[in-house]
Amino acid sequence: MNLGRRFYDYFRKTYLESTQGRSYTNNALLFHGYSAFSLEILEYCEFSSCIEREQYYINLLLPEYNILKTAGSRLGSTHSQETKERISEALKVLKKENN
Repeated sequence: MNLGRRFYDYFRKTYLESTQGRSYTNNALLFHGYSAFSLEILEYCEFSSCIEREQYYINLLLPEYNILKTAGSRLGSTHSQETKERISEALKVLKKENN
């Protein structure tokens, strides 16, 4: 929900490089360069209707770089093997702490 932060990250090459291989959008920005993309505000809306409006535009525009097809949901996303291992280790630590 913090678009300012997201835009800030997209325009920092060091951030894009540090996430290389993890984000389709970041990889595309690195590969094609910023001049191959445009950024537009499609609509201003109340915070309470952001998810509904995002879903509307996902359905209307079928964006190539938005791999998640349901607004507000991680449905369809996958974790890298490295991320899966980190999650597993973190869960093991939590389990030990709770026993």
